[in-house]
Amino acid sequence: MIRTLTIAFVVLLLPTRLAFAQMSASPWMLASDITIPADEDAQITMGPSGCPVIVVNREAWHIKSKKVVQTIPEGTEIGEYRCLSANGKYFAAFAGRRFDRGKPVNVWNLVTGEIVATVPGKSDTTYQVMKIMYNRYLLVAPYDGKTLTIWDLEENKKTRDVFVRAERIEEGQLTVSPDGKYLALCEGDKVSVMTLADGRYVGNMAAPLSDLESRSSWTLRARDVEDLEFSPDGQEMAAVYGTFSRQRLVVWNSKGQIIQDILLNVPYGRLNAYSLSWLPDQRGWIVDGNVIDRETKRITVQFKRPRNDNDEITVLDKYFLMGRFGEEAETITMIGLPWEEVARSLEAMNSVDNVIIGPGAKLSLYVYMRGQRSPSVDKARAAIGDAIVARLKADKMLYAADQDAYFRFNAEPASPEHQYGQLKLELLMKGSDEPIWSHTFSSSTATGFLQGLDKQEISDASATQVAAEIKRLQIPYFIPRTADFLPLPFVVQ
Repeated sequence: MIRTLTIAFVVLLLPTRLAFAQMSASPWMLASDITIPADEDAQITMGPSGCPVIVVNREAWHIKSKKVVQTIPEGTEIGEYRCLSANGKYFAAFAGRRFDRGKPVNVWNLVTGEIVATVPGKSDTTYQVMKIMYNRYLLVAPYDGKTLTIWDLEENKKTRDVFVRAERIEEGQLTVSPDGKYLALCEGDKVSVMTLADGRYVGNMAAPLSDLESRSSWTLRARDVEDLEFSPDGQEMAAVYGTFSRQRLVVWNSKGQIIQDILLNVPYGRLNAYSLSWLPDQRGWIVDGNVIDRETKRITVQFKRPRNDNDEITVLDKYFLMGRFGEEAETITMIGLPWEEVARSLEAMNSVDNVIIGPGAKLSLYVYMRGQRSPSVDKARAAIGDAIVARLKADKMLYAADQDAYFRFNAEPASPEHQYGQLKLELLMKGSDEPIWSHTFSSSTATGFLQGLDKQEISDASATQVAAEIKRLQIPYFIPRTADFLPLPFVVQ
């Protein structure tokens, strides 16, 4: 029987000893069974790539020793804007919430547990963005922009102010290069770059086109940037743009030229200031739990995460990541991933014969509409079938009748949990009713469609909305019949 691949820890299921040996060379290997309690209400602070500490609420956990090494005393508020230094020594937190103007930023030494620096608040604004540079200097950016402050944490005094042209600075819209030399931020309709040493502007990043599939010359606005991050070597920069119609990952080179522009199949509203992480060696990115391969622009690995999770996934090294994984996650855990096996499967998918899903594979299609028939229902059925066929074609797969593998679109009946029922698209094999893969359509898409179906009058707008969601779906694009290769995307439950 074929079933969805579900794993708790990937190392245990690697198809070869080679991949395990490669992962065991990681300095994080001995800490791979770490478990840190962190429910949906926990305040989680993760540092830059490789940071040895994670702060959950008031507890600082040392990853390699797998224990709490410092507890921040009660009495000083830890707000929703926080950051860690790369070495895990300093923890900075705004002492308030989004609208608490005038509050200061406190900085703790996590070795001693004491507050070692305090950046005074400003009466007319909040501090929403903080970055610690060189493990010593804290940059704080007020929401109203204009003046950034750099604070020496060892001397507890202001080093200098940096003047910018931004009218406001939101979390995720400012970043500093790993070497601390450059500052990038969203100013009006531009993503600008300046040198921190002298505040000199060195250029603007090219604005991406609003729609890659049309001839429109309109560009995306910088205020649509959800997260902005320099690459580990500081030579490139990436941004996640979030708009109602399309989510995009845009990457620039050091000259400000766009070198990657990738459409993202992630739900609107999922992206935030902690959505984006770079993988080591610039091999790709993680966006909202989706690992994107640089060369193919495909999602190669997907992490199932809590529906409303806004927490960061931190990259420890080439093999290990930390975050809240699993749809019912109540803890932070470490995940190890066999990148070499993923790469081998990507390379093989165009040449392996007799696959369930892959380039050139043929699949059947069934569209069930609760047995309803009417001109509008038949029209909607045809539109949905055409959308699924087009989606298969995008991954070089074909529709054909009477195949072993098939997609089933189903309008499930109403239930106590779902007043109007649910819309689902599932991948199955003949002889089994257990889906290999399944997608439940969002309630905003499904409700109007299901209400119309019950009345045998589905509007063109409802059918178009369902078809549009099908177009954006991240469906499996490679499922081998044997265990020689990994299915892609590789789903971590």
